[in-house]
Amino acid sequence: MKNFINSNIIIVLAMAVMATSCGQKKEQSANNNNQVDSLMSAGEDFDISKYLEQMEDNPELRFGIGEYQVKEYALADIDGDNKNEVWVRDTTFHYEAIYVVDGDSVHLVAYADGCTELTFYKNAVAYNAYYTPGRSCQGAQMLKDSKLTEYYFSEVQWNIFSEEQEVTDEMYYINNKSATSEECEKFVEQLGEPVEEPELKWQPITMG
Repeated sequence: MKNFINSNIIIVLAMAVMATSCGQKKEQSANNNNQVDSLMSAGEDFDISKYLEQMEDNPELRFGIGEYQVKEYALADIDGDNKNEVWVRDTTFHYEAIYVVDGDSVHLVAYADGCTELTFYKNAVAYNAYYTPGRSCQGAQMLKDSKLTEYYFSEVQWNIFSEEQEVTDEMYYINNKSATSEECEKFVEQLGEPVEEPELKWQPITMG
């Protein structure tokens, strides 16, 4: 009788160990799946190739910079929604651009070349460009949930030969509507203080 009870105890203990082991394996499997989901949400599976044509022939670019080719890309989360934006660059032309990804399409956030400086805010990217003497362009694009939201754009031209640097032409826009210089200044104020530029891990683009 004792042997029978001891056998049952052994069986119960073995089953408990197996159940614990299975539970640990399931938990480990779930953790692995979470890690995979985390990597996917971080953009590790991002396929840059299907967006290259849009990026190299983008009608949203305001100024021509010559023939350029996207050679490297990097991923960074600008607006803190755990979904990456995609950056591309061509080091030959000192060109880089930032896009949000929307399904099979990309939308330009900002771009920079040798004449443009980018400034980063908590949920926005601003640019400051000087393309010719006496002409400057500024703007900023806000992001929320990886979508483009509000933006402003201004362009000012002045006579560089006049002592007073007389303004000869100027235009200001907020969300594609005419605005004033003061309204654009308030737009910039709401962006808050600039933040450090995200650290990027550039990856070469190889076409098979």
